[in-house]
Amino acid sequence: MSLLHHWEHEFDKVKVRLHGLVTRLEMSWKKLVNDLEPEEFQAIVKLLQRGHDQAQHVIEHGDLPDDEPAVPWELSHGLSILKIGNATPLPQSEDELPTRVLKDGTLLGCRKWELLDLLWSEALLKWIENLRHHAPFATNPALVKMDSDVVLAIAGDWGTGPFDSHAPAVAVANQMQLALADFTIHLGDVYYAGTHSQEDVDMVGWPQGKHGAFTLNSNHEMYSGAHGYFKELSKRFPVQQGTSYFALYNDDWLVVGLDSAYASDAMNLYMDGTLNTQQIEWMKTLPKRKKLMVLSHHQGFDISGHNKTALYQPVCDALGREPDYWYWGHLHNGICYAPQGGLHARCAGHGAIPYGTTSELNGHARVLWSETQLAGDEAYPQRVLNGYVKVRLKGEEIVETFYGEDGSVRWSSH
Repeated sequence: MSLLHHWEHEFDKVKVRLHGLVTRLEMSWKKLVNDLEPEEFQAIVKLLQRGHDQAQHVIEHGDLPDDEPAVPWELSHGLSILKIGNATPLPQSEDELPTRVLKDGTLLGCRKWELLDLLWSEALLKWIENLRHHAPFATNPALVKMDSDVVLAIAGDWGTGPFDSHAPAVAVANQMQLALADFTIHLGDVYYAGTHSQEDVDMVGWPQGKHGAFTLNSNHEMYSGAHGYFKELSKRFPVQQGTSYFALYNDDWLVVGLDSAYASDAMNLYMDGTLNTQQIEWMKTLPKRKKLMVLSHHQGFDISGHNKTALYQPVCDALGREPDYWYWGHLHNGICYAPQGGLHARCAGHGAIPYGTTSELNGHARVLWSETQLAGDEAYPQRVLNGYVKVRLKGEEIVETFYGEDGSVRWSSH
């Protein structure tokens, strides 16, 4: 099949799926409207308007507007799909909007996984359906002893599933298997909306570590109220004890996996990391070790590494100090930041979503490395390599290696 026919076929599939999605979205919207207070309704309409206007601004100017905070791209098509006001539909095909790479590496386009992919509206649908219906928060966190010489394989935002023969998630999983890791850790995000069926299909290929695997909660899991996420824990991640946070430890290291999504602001689509009281109290009881590593879905810095997020200080306060290492996803990039104070921060959110070169980081003093190597993907010619990070802890020492989906070493601490 030629590339042109491939995308025509993909677009036809999207239209069929979207028809049912639009019907469900309209029904869910009508139900939600009846349940909402007037001020809540107006707040959501305003969010949808901002999402629509933001997309139009970026299409016209190539960058986000600077007069308001960014809103999630999942909102972009909502205004026109729900026929609220007189919103002009945004582009829905490659003919209307050829793909281009924004400065943060995201792909502005209408194809699968790009910012204006129509099927991101499924996240909007599930967010509306589950705005007030969250799964119960489990409080039985695993505390697992590691060997003194242990290998972790970490990838974030991996949950696209094998959406096509070229799906980066498959190649990344194959490389992770070669790491022979003791534990594998997913930093969260199953697409489009972390539903039970998506968790079931997309996570089936997640590589298991010799002693277990973990997966973190995220904004996309929360769009479905985390119902699918918590069901998936019992099925494929039994060592996690049905709980969205955990810790690994040995004589030298404490590795803390956090749920930064459950308590996040639903009206901001869970985009900013937050800790709840249960986790904070638990974190204060954890054993102290000379070396401390944190794992979360949401980031502790903005993409530039210049500004700490609202998650940063609560994590440090609950643990009693700044971590030595912190791995996060959420941003679909592979980035190693220069040390700041005692913290070595890493973004490993490049597990599967197609993305391009993050040009705003070129020559940036606070960035040691970000991925720029083209993947050679005919379907996504601007895509750079997806990948994962292998971490070996031996005594107090750590060796970090970022691998590309092709097996190449993209960055190493040694």
